[in-house]
Formats: sequence, C-alpha cells, structure tokens
Amino acid sequence: MSEGQTNTPPSLRKLLLVTIGAGVAATVLTVLVVLPAEFGRDPTGFGRLTGLDQLAPAHEHVVEMAAGPGAPAMSQDAPFRSDVVEVPLVPKGDKTGRYELEYKVRMTTGQAIVYSWEAQGAGEGEFFSDLHAETAPDPEVRVIEFKQETALRSNGSLVAPVDGVHGWYWRNNSPNKVTVRLKLSGFYELIPPGETGNKAGIVPVAASSP
Repeated sequence: MSEGQTNTPPSLRKLLLVTIGAGVAATVLTVLVVLPAEFGRDPTGFGRLTGLDQLAPAHEHVVEMAAGPGAPAMSQDAPFRSDVVEVPLVPKGDKTGRYELEYKVRMTTGQAIVYSWEAQGAGEGEFFSDLHAETAPDPEVRVIEFKQETALRSNGSLVAPVDGVHGWYWRNNSPNKVTVRLKLSGFYELIPPGETGNKAGIVPVAASSP
C-alpha cells in the first residue's frame, strides 16, 4: 500500500457471509462436540464414534420423599439406646420357675429397633417364639402379630405400627434349662419390672444408653 492510500472497508455482502459462516460453524461445533461432551446428547452419533459422549457428567434425578410416619428417614424424639437381656427358662413342666414368658419394650408409632436373640440350651424344634405388639386398653387391648416361629435364633428389625408394647413371647419346650440372650438397639423404652410386657421382672445385663 502506497503512502496516502486507505483500506477499502468490506462490503455489506461480505460481512453478511462472514457472519453466517461463523454462525454455521458454531452450530456444527455445538451439535458435534458440545452436546455429546457436556450434556450427553448425541443427535448425529458423532459423539459415540469419537468417544466424546463418555465425557458428559452424570445427571442426577432428585426425588423428594415425604416426611412423617412410614417415611424412609425419620427423626426421633427418644435417644438411641442399646441393651443386652438374658431370660432364663426352666424345662417345660418344671414347677421351680417359668418355662414361658413375655418380654417387651415400649415404643411409639414410627420408632424402630433392630434385634438379635438366641435360645441357648434347646434343641432344634424345641423352642417357640411369637413377636407381636399390644396396645393399651382403649377400650380393649389390640394385639398385632408380626411373626411366629419354632427356631433357636432370630435376627431382624421392627418399626412400631402403633403405640404400645412390642416384643416376644418365648416358650421352652425342651427338657433342658434355656437362656434367651437378646440384643436390642434402637428407639424404645424399657418396661419396669412387674408391668405389662415385663411381668417376670427381667432387667438388662448390659446397657449403653443415656
């Protein structure tokens, strides 16, 4: 360019063509690269062929669950506790003690426990258990059955469907003395000796509670 000359500005047509070309290039780049790499969307299949679709982050689908009784996650007013209980049972027909009894804990609706018990001293088929709940008289006691079985041990969990006492009736049908060793953890209250659910006066042999 000689001294004194000036640049000729590009024509409107040329500017328009450049703008359109840039827009087309950006669109192609978005469809071929950005969508499969960033959003996991691959309308042309180019992302699958090149592996770009593997770069897309996993997208989470959030589901909100309602609170209240029966919800997967619940807050509890009572503190968490754990207890170990040993229940002695004499042979069936022995008049020196009990060969059958009930041991329960007090729970309100929605409270939960996990448990594990074993009848030590009985043989297969010689021990019966009945897991159930009883409500307070209002106006009469309502019994809710959960599980009956002839077994020497049981492990499980229980969410209280009603306010009341929840636990076991055990019966020793063997000719031997039996000790039921029960481990409890969760949200519940122990029933004082002599009250309904603990007429035998059983007290824990070990505890870790507030």
